[in-house]
Parts: sequence; C-alpha cells; structure tokens
Amino acid sequence: MSRQFTRDFLTEVALGNVTGYTIWNAMGERETMGTTAQGEDIWRGNDLAPAPTSDTTIPTPAAAGEQMTVVSEVAADASPAGAGIRTLRLEYLDASGDEQTEDITMNGTTGVNTVATNIRFVNDMYALTVGANGVASDHVKIYKTGTVGLVYNMIQLGGNKSLVPHRMVPNAKTLILLGWHATEAKSKRVAMRIRSTDMNGVIISGVFCFKDTAYINGTTTGQLETRIEIPALSIIKVSGWPDENLAETSCSWWGVLVDD
Repeated sequence: MSRQFTRDFLTEVALGNVTGYTIWNAMGERETMGTTAQGEDIWRGNDLAPAPTSDTTIPTPAAAGEQMTVVSEVAADASPAGAGIRTLRLEYLDASGDEQTEDITMNGTTGVNTVATNIRFVNDMYALTVGANGVASDHVKIYKTGTVGLVYNMIQLGGNKSLVPHRMVPNAKTLILLGWHATEAKSKRVAMRIRSTDMNGVIISGVFCFKDTAYINGTTTGQLETRIEIPALSIIKVSGWPDENLAETSCSWWGVLVDD
C-alpha cells in the first residue's frame, strides 16, 4: 500500500517549487548592550576596532549607491593561504533596488574595494572559502570607501556569516513578515522591537516604525507569529532597549518575498 505525503505551502516555497515566492530570513546578536535612549540595533558593531562612527544605529548608505571596502582586523583573513576567511560573497541591492552579488578576495588588514560603485544596501555577507580555522580569524567589516567609520555590515570573529538582521526589501517585491523571536541571556530586561521604514504599505524614509514588541528577561520569546506586509525598498531591522547595561540578546525573523 503506497503512502502519499502532502507538503505545506511554505515548504514548497522553501524548495523553490512556487514561482514568485522566496523564503527570506535574518538573524542577529548583540552583547554588552547599553541603555541608549534611541535603542540599540542588534549587531556586534560594538566589538569592532577602531570603533565605527555609530555602533548603536547602523548607518544607511546613500540611495544613489556607494563603493564599499571590505577588510579584516587581522592578516589571517586573506587569500590564498590565510587561516581564516579567504573569499566571501556580498548580497546587496544596487541603486535601483535590484538584487546583486559580488565575490570578494580577502587581503587581511588591507582593504579590498568592491567593483560595484552603486551599492545601496548590503543585505548579507558570508564566507565562500576558508582556511584551517574554518571561520573568520577576526572581525571582518564592510564600510563606505574612504570613510572607515561608516560600517554597514560585518562578520564577527569566529563566524562565517553576517549576524546583522537588517534587510532592505528588493525592488518589485513585497515581504510578508511571518514571524520573529528574541532571546536575552543575562537576566536583564530588554524591550525588543522589530521595525521597518514604512507604515500601511507606504515608505517613510528614515523612520523605523515599530511592527511588534516583546519584553524579555533571561528568557526567549519563542516563535512570535505575524502577518505584516513590508513594501519594496523598506528597511527592516531589530533593536533593543535594555533597562540596565550589559544585556545580551539574539534575534531572528522570517517571511516570504513575493514578486509584485
């Protein structure tokens, strides 16, 4: 007797079987948080040396796009023989908001400029080839060429992928935010909020409107389900507001990108 199995819609999307639909997700971490009035974006920018212009709010590149530079804090993240990350891939949006990729050959503490000069937003970065360590030998960051303090994304020491949960929704697509979660590990209460630069489907440039919130204190929220529409070119991120210093948090979110 044969058995038939029916896969749900999201599984079919994840398998690439539904045209015009793509699973999209992001994750992030932040340690030694402070009681910053405007909240602190969840990323490890406060671990970088030299410190970026802002480690609490990640800057947004110019809409016209920029050339960027990738560099490590140590020589071992280099091709062809470094022990850390040797090559990595950038996933970014160009000035039109269209999805692009560029592969970078690392050169340790010597910055490597991108070929692209029209990078509007870095959505992700991750290792393609590595040495004996299997991970980054130290922090790897990407910043605006010529302005080292404007850091947009990073791979932390011991990692092989960005833990920065910022994303810009690509041109001609809509994100349906299906859920998120957050965790705090030091028993210090934090208000965690997922945010995006839109409201009711309309872009509000520079204003990260709250879309959901959760207080956590030495625990995890578990999966928090949502059904929120995020339009093309909106930026989504997660930020935290601790009651006291030294909170440690992690988060993730997920949804479906739908072709408009």
